[in-house]
Amino acid sequence: MEAMAQHIMDTAAHTIAEGSVHSADGTRIAFHRLGDGPPVILVHGSIARHTDWLPVARILARSFTCFVIDRRGRGKSGHGDSPYSIDRECEDIAAVAALAGPAVALIGHSYGGICSLEAALRMPVRLLVVYEPPLPVGGPIAGEFLAPYTDAVRRGDFDAAIQIGLAHFSNLPSTDISRMRASRGWPRLCALAPTWIRELEVMDSLTPDVDRFRNVNCPVLLLEGSESPEHPLKDAARALATLPNVHLETLAGHDHIGMRTAPALVASLIARFLSA
Repeated sequence: MEAMAQHIMDTAAHTIAEGSVHSADGTRIAFHRLGDGPPVILVHGSIARHTDWLPVARILARSFTCFVIDRRGRGKSGHGDSPYSIDRECEDIAAVAALAGPAVALIGHSYGGICSLEAALRMPVRLLVVYEPPLPVGGPIAGEFLAPYTDAVRRGDFDAAIQIGLAHFSNLPSTDISRMRASRGWPRLCALAPTWIRELEVMDSLTPDVDRFRNVNCPVLLLEGSESPEHPLKDAARALATLPNVHLETLAGHDHIGMRTAPALVASLIARFLSA
């Protein structure tokens, strides 16, 4: 395991230190560390990077030490030479947790929420926060659209691939997709298109129930947006909310990316849960 890198970046409110660890298979997993207090690891979702969680982390950093990771294949994290699986993601989280210290809390968004749930089955976790993990309780996440998505990626048409994904995996309306396509963030989404394939394969391979997560033995805060699509987000949230130790909070007026559109609200809910 590598020691934290010494490169320091100053922000308006907090100092952010870049660091990395080596996962069990030798893959470098990079993170950004900020704040002081009990350790918290924040795990981003598909077609995303650590930057999705930074607005929330900057607020949480007032009371917690936040390790905001780039999952394998993003940013300065390596892709890894071993075959991809959810086990590798859990090993990556565990490697950061070993550096962060005991009694770590996990916060995961979307596919990062699935990774965090699975990690909590494999390692000690003090508290767990998951924001709309797209579990296939209401049917496959990609299904028949995985093949055209994969074909578009293999042709190098990442733009077409992301449009397929947002329309059929995320179930976003065409108006939202058009708005995203016109944004400055669209090229970043397209650049990450190849990484979505392996994650979709994992999601569609999961059993269509949440029974195994009954073995998560720590309190869980489950976040959902009132404006999120029924499948694969609200149906999964409803199923998880039936499990022991799960507390559901709905973000009124927000959707799947509340950590970007309402970071103060999301941070306040998380901080209250972590501090209880």
